[in-house]
Amino acid sequence: EQKLEGLGDVQSEDDQGTDSEHDPLNWQQLVGREVLAGLRPHEIKRQEVINELFQTERAHVRMLKVLDHVFYQKLTKEAILPPADIKNIFTNLDEILELHAVRKRNESSVIDQIGDDLLSWQAVGTFCSNQPFALEIIKTRQKKDSRFTSFIQEAESNRQCRRLQLKDIIPVEMLRLTKYPLLLDNIAKYTDNPTEKDKVKQAADCCRKILNHVNQAVKESEDKQLLLSPLNPWFPLQSPAVAQRMRDKV
Repeated sequence: EQKLEGLGDVQSEDDQGTDSEHDPLNWQQLVGREVLAGLRPHEIKRQEVINELFQTERAHVRMLKVLDHVFYQKLTKEAILPPADIKNIFTNLDEILELHAVRKRNESSVIDQIGDDLLSWQAVGTFCSNQPFALEIIKTRQKKDSRFTSFIQEAESNRQCRRLQLKDIIPVEMLRLTKYPLLLDNIAKYTDNPTEKDKVKQAADCCRKILNHVNQAVKESEDKQLLLSPLNPWFPLQSPAVAQRMRDKV
């Protein structure tokens, strides 16, 4: 099987044979009995929820690395698409990777505070809001650009993609974003420190606000694309100037 360049770190994580997105490791099994003996049941429950957050975060980062190594870096290196298209598809992927990279932990340890690491969400909003535009570029290019189509077919056949297509991987950040509020609410529920509890609650509220903003941005983008579609019954009635202005806004 042909392996694409730059996949060493992604492959090493995947080869561990665990899918932590679906089956997070039990935190109590990862720490020593003496550690558990020194914690109240309330704190043990908090650590379990934090462990779930970080375990699923690890699985998510693995998929983001696939997006980066298998698609973004290769497309850029071989200049398969114009730089503007690559930028419009992957937006601020580098920021997203950096953001998620700080949310790591030693699974065998007790985590005191995580609030400060959860208060930065702006980069996520930028990436997710761009999702409809990115998917439209991919769709258009696959219809018209045989070199891009061939690349996509080869890249998607890489086992690191887990049989997912690029159009399935782009939305993973949005899907991850929808999972944060409940996880953060549960962490806040079991957090006694008032300052830390407030930070986690702020992170959950901020996440919900960005979700609402992203959902609205996605809807507006999809509406604009529909307006410009030849399938739209009003499309022939648009003047060229109006159509161009709409394209400029998309």
